[in-house]
Amino acid sequence: MSEPVTERKWRTFADVVAFALGTNVWVSIVILPAIFVGALHGAGHVLAALLPFAVLLLGLWRRSEGILLGLFPAAVLVPVSIQPQLASSYVYGPVRFGLVAIGVIAYLFGVSFFTTFHEPPAPRSIRMLSSAHAGPATRWRRRERVYWGLTVMSIIIPTVLIVWVNYDDAIADYLGEMYPGRVALMRPHRTGDRDLVSSLTRTRVESKAGKPRTRFYLSVAIALVAMLSLILFRHL
Repeated sequence: MSEPVTERKWRTFADVVAFALGTNVWVSIVILPAIFVGALHGAGHVLAALLPFAVLLLGLWRRSEGILLGLFPAAVLVPVSIQPQLASSYVYGPVRFGLVAIGVIAYLFGVSFFTTFHEPPAPRSIRMLSSAHAGPATRWRRRERVYWGLTVMSIIIPTVLIVWVNYDDAIADYLGEMYPGRVALMRPHRTGDRDLVSSLTRTRVESKAGKPRTRFYLSVAIALVAMLSLILFRHL
């Protein structure tokens, strides 16, 4: 009876780790940037923001590695693809980008390890093999080094490229060479203009509310007073 209990405890622990790390990724990449830029307006945007969390719960319910390691990261990019300002550099400073990158890496490694690692059952008998004292073969040690190298490079290369594109001053210098006199215009276009995004978001909310602003009523009142003045002057 001890083996099934141990297996259930291990699965529960793996689910808790995956849920905690996945929720951290979802909140840090989707929810907090959406709140910062005011993008959680409208049913479509809210559903897009909730999609990754729903996929995460589905993956935990099915205990599917394909959903947790493939579909969930893809679902996180859906709100970003709909509203690119969620991933702009004024939302992600260097420090916050580093923390988010660590959270994503922790999720991928945590889910990869805890969902695939299982304690094997105790053997009925043990017999030492003659090759046990020799250790792993050379080809297996070489292959293990290659796997570790690929793992490290899969972390370093995307992180360095993203940091270089978003935060290196050489990018601004390159834009200055390619577009002389237009760097000031190109930089907000490349990274996102915070004031413009906030103004557009406020305008979108006001348009969805369907209520005219105060200056509209003031303009109508001035127009009515002007028309009334013209009519009075004509008949006096």
